[in-house]
Amino acid sequence: MTRETRSTILLITALWIAAAALLLYAMSLGTSGSWSDFLIFLCVATLAELWFVYTSRESGMSLSFTVHFAAAVLFGPAFAMIVALAGLLIADGLIRRRPAVRTSFNMAQMAIAVGLCGLVFQRLSPGGQLNLVADFPALAVSAFVYLLMNDTLVAVVLSIRGRSFFQEWKLSMREILLPYISMAPLGALVAYTYQTSPWTLVFFTPLVLVIYNGFKLFVNLQRETDDALVALADSIDRRDQYTYQHSQRVAAQVGEIARHLGLPARKIDLIVAAARVHDLGKIGTDNSVLLKPSSLTPDERLIIQAHSADGEELAGKFSMFREGRRFIRHHHERWDGKGYPDGLAGTHIPLGARIITVADCYDAMTSDRPYRKALPPDIAIIELRRCAGTQFDAQVVEAFLAAGRERPEPALHLVPQAQESCSS
Repeated sequence: MTRETRSTILLITALWIAAAALLLYAMSLGTSGSWSDFLIFLCVATLAELWFVYTSRESGMSLSFTVHFAAAVLFGPAFAMIVALAGLLIADGLIRRRPAVRTSFNMAQMAIAVGLCGLVFQRLSPGGQLNLVADFPALAVSAFVYLLMNDTLVAVVLSIRGRSFFQEWKLSMREILLPYISMAPLGALVAYTYQTSPWTLVFFTPLVLVIYNGFKLFVNLQRETDDALVALADSIDRRDQYTYQHSQRVAAQVGEIARHLGLPARKIDLIVAAARVHDLGKIGTDNSVLLKPSSLTPDERLIIQAHSADGEELAGKFSMFREGRRFIRHHHERWDGKGYPDGLAGTHIPLGARIITVADCYDAMTSDRPYRKALPPDIAIIELRRCAGTQFDAQVVEAFLAAGRERPEPALHLVPQAQESCSS
């Protein structure tokens, strides 16, 4: 059993102990709601949990917050916790058959978030039947508590894997804040109308489907944007047999570097996507320059150097890719400020661009080009080390080497062979 696995199991055990204690405390305060209420909310919660949208390779969100929030507001924390636990057990454990560790964590952290949300609402609510105006402060604060606990506990478990807790927390909060803001009022409305008749839930089904399809369309638009840019990037690679699949190799290496640096999954996805299309600007470069089998003239070099800014401009036309375009623009900047197009230096260069620079230069050095043969990997590694702190971010170079690509060092007398390969 690895240290990471042990830490994860210990965390989940601690969360279950906390959830059990919270449930016992909540039950001691009493609960309302009949068996028919429980069965109705359990069915709806299970269905909402199955309406799950992946926002990245390993994370996403469901619509269950709407149901959990309404249950906590109407019937108290104990009722809502049991609904959340049972709904997740059915949806994740029995229907989707997700790994036991993941299901167990999801159940524990969701129970804690729901329970605290319900307790806060009970403490802040004036009491009596739900009134959307009088209970607004209690609704707002309790919804925020749910969001805060959910996000924090997810960031904690991800930090066990070596990632930055703060970065994971910040990126996750930014990703789920708007959807939660839209689902909280809906949950309050569900609770308010349910007081009149449980049949009012029927009228919310179309609205919930609209929200769900809105989430799906947003994610699909992101994926289609990525696919369109990748198709353009591949068309560039295919123009030159020497650089064919260059962008794919660079993207793979960028992913390894970023993971070794402990970046959040969403950040890694963004940098890898930018790496995949980092040469997008070359789509408008004339073949006589792009495929020239000899050294470039100063004017031709300026044409080539324009590709990073051109790539940023083209990527920026896709609204879903505007954050990644900075990495495309600056992937030829140098740590010492002698790069292009803006002459940025040090940490003023976006980290994603610094990572792409190292992977891009390594692949360029180890690939055949019209004007030279590929360098051996060990020579390329010496060049990365030699240029660390001048052309490259030394920390990124070390991450590249530590990510499993370090090879035996060649004899030092071979180093002069590669002196010109550091600039690209």
